[in-house]
Amino acid sequence: MVFKMIASGILITIPTIATAQAGPVAVKSEQQIVCELTGDCEGNAQELATRDRGPDRALRFDIPQGAKKKAVPPAPGYSAPKARVAAVSAPKSRITTSSVQAQPGRSTLSINFASGSAAIAPASRGQAQILANALKAPSAAGKRFVVGGHTDSVGGREYNLELSKRRAEALVQFLVESGVERSRLQPEGYGFEKPVPGLSAKAAANRRVEIVKID
Repeated sequence: MVFKMIASGILITIPTIATAQAGPVAVKSEQQIVCELTGDCEGNAQELATRDRGPDRALRFDIPQGAKKKAVPPAPGYSAPKARVAAVSAPKSRITTSSVQAQPGRSTLSINFASGSAAIAPASRGQAQILANALKAPSAAGKRFVVGGHTDSVGGREYNLELSKRRAEALVQFLVESGVERSRLQPEGYGFEKPVPGLSAKAAANRRVEIVKID
């Protein structure tokens, strides 16, 4: 839509800015995955603290020394108002390990695949690479994990079970090609046998990948 405004005989055209809103995408950082899988949450806490602090946008004005105004004495009979005592705000709580660690030893990721296929969707390859980096982190070194594929209940039981297995194996292959030792990864397919707690088996949120630490 374009708004037109005529002022003093001049035609001014003001284009409106249209923004396309996409649905939320749950992408986890390397630090967050490491925190969930190993309990090493120091890096994740630092990342959250940096993100929450944000840039310092305060304005500062430096007045030259010679430009300061001279103090003017108060008028006779004038009494200055009493200064108010500012309320002391409580200190902000620090981010602790317990506040950033949801389920120790388990991380649920939104890694999508092509419809009816075990091919990782191009938009999800970045998250898969972040997972690979997390599994190669020092705190995860030497630990073994189950790579579990889950589906919703749309379609037959056997079809979804086989599809979830192929998707788990495809993700394991991606991780191996990214430098994660094959011996540390165990692919498993569960079909729609293990829906997200509290959700119907038909819910789209059940189409997920879960990484679970074995030892």
